Amino acid sequence: MKTRFPNVTVDPDRHGKIRARFRKAGHKPVYMKTLPDQPGFAAEYKALLAGAPIVITRVVPRSVGDLCARFYASGDFAGRGTADTRGRRRHLIESFREGLADQLVADFKFQHIESILVARTEKKMGDRGRMVGGQVAARNLRKELRRLFAYARKLEWITSNPVDDAEKIGRAKLTGYHPWTEAEIAQYQERHSLGTRARLALEIILWTGQRRGDTRLFGPQHIVRGKINFQAAKNNADLWLPMAPDLRRAIDAMTSIGLRSFLITSAGQTFSKDGFGNKMREWCDEAGLPQCAAHGLRKAIARRMAQSSATQRGIKAVGGWKGDSEVALYTAAAEQEDLADTALGHAITRFSTPE
Repeated sequence: MKTRFPNVTVDPDRHGKIRARFRKAGHKPVYMKTLPDQPGFAAEYKALLAGAPIVITRVVPRSVGDLCARFYASGDFAGRGTADTRGRRRHLIESFREGLADQLVADFKFQHIESILVARTEKKMGDRGRMVGGQVAARNLRKELRRLFAYARKLEWITSNPVDDAEKIGRAKLTGYHPWTEAEIAQYQERHSLGTRARLALEIILWTGQRRGDTRLFGPQHIVRGKINFQAAKNNADLWLPMAPDLRRAIDAMTSIGLRSFLITSAGQTFSKDGFGNKMREWCDEAGLPQCAAHGLRKAIARRMAQSSATQRGIKAVGGWKGDSEVALYTAAAEQEDLADTALGHAITRFSTPE
């Protein structure tokens, strides 16, 4: 049975005794000496999180388990991205490795990869009570498997990458997070008034384009000379932005903020990254917007700028995007509408019969 402590379950052992068990990827499962909330549990749990011994077991040479271990230690993985990014990538790879660790890498063909990806498109309830899977999940897994098997090719374990030959799963075009419309923004604002954490969270993301990891840390120290200055955690972009009046009003309306971050938990602490994401999910649901999420507001600010005739370079400067393709994805709908209004508008004026 799951507990509120990550990696800890409580179940009867083979003798029927209720015991707590600690499980963590890459570490040996162990029975704990104490149960949750008993004296000594907190110290034991902290020690296991900090230094649970790595499992030393037989590894099948050139197996999936062998490949994953080598890949995690390689420059292809360890030398790329932030710790958070590597953590997300490792989580995806581990979801593939589980149950397949002893399978030989050379035995994987394109049809096996396709089968795994098809299974990942199915949405289901995960261990933590959240829906997992779907087309976006399958796409993200495909990306990581392609890198993993590319490393196997570098090791000369295989001569071709089976992921390259596997079909991209799902006919629908994958566009990622739903971009908020103006009607959805207004609906959220109507439900969450100024002076609430929910409203402040929306205004911060909507007027700075920050990702959730930066939003939760955004605080008074980031207001410099009346402007906003912060470093994006994902790509270290140093961004200077004007202060939007709507954001200023949302900050001023708060009765309490943190010393280091404007957004704080009910206990007065800075949100964790996942904690803020979950809270934003809760606030969107309260507003009747299950299709909306925090990241979709980054698309909304890009759309607003595109509709306001901002240049590609200008939009990238605000959102900290490096590539043109990212911005093009976010602004495509807005550009299509404006171009269509102009092109078809002229034709309507010239050829349409007046009423």
